[in-house]
Amino acid sequence: MKKLFNIGSQIVIDEFTSLRITGPYELVTLGPDFAIIKSGDYLIETTGEALIVEKLAEEAAVFSFDVITTMEIRISHEV
Repeated sequence: MKKLFNIGSQIVIDEFTSLRITGPYELVTLGPDFAIIKSGDYLIETTGEALIVEKLAEEAAVFSFDVITTMEIRISHEV
């Protein structure tokens, strides 16, 4: 199916318990209490308690925690 619009990426934090990504992304590493995601030029590292992957699709992902304890967003230096 051909995409009609390129909307880019959107990252939403809901109530400090879930991380929602819409748009192109790459799952770099997934652990029992953390997720590292690359979206565009950015690397997002999220750690929390009791990680549950609710959705993992081509251009959409939802990661839920009991609580997000740390989150770091930085520019990726990969070329």
